[in-house]
Amino acid sequence: MQKTIHIGSDHRGFSLKNEIIEILKQKNFSVNDVGAFDETNCDAADYALKVAESMKTNPDSLGILICGSGQAMTMTANRFSHIRAALCCNGTMARLARQHNDANVLTIGAHTTGREVALDIVDAFLSAEFLGGRYTPRRDMMSQFGEK
Repeated sequence: MQKTIHIGSDHRGFSLKNEIIEILKQKNFSVNDVGAFDETNCDAADYALKVAESMKTNPDSLGILICGSGQAMTMTANRFSHIRAALCCNGTMARLARQHNDANVLTIGAHTTGREVALDIVDAFLSAEFLGGRYTPRRDMMSQFGEK
């Protein structure tokens, strides 16, 4: 079985989140949908917190967060020392975020990213692996900042 993907969105990312979930399930990922569960106005930070909490008990899992611009999700998620969230605008950024920084959470702006591009970003993020080697000290340094 593949990694668990914890996914959350606010009301602005709700539609894109549901589309991504269907694709993840087709690819046999285990999906933990933490909400939002409808388009009622809500705060992105609540769902970033839920994904971060879910990932703390499952450190090998990955997360996807979607809000209007992606900024609120990224800023909130990166408050947690075990999270390395990357706001990605294209597949190359997503691939490099995983390979060079061991990003474990992908954030997407539903209002700033077209549907096809968003799906390409998710595919690139999930297909890439951390390269380790010379990138390991950078990853470890980033994680230590959150512990201070």
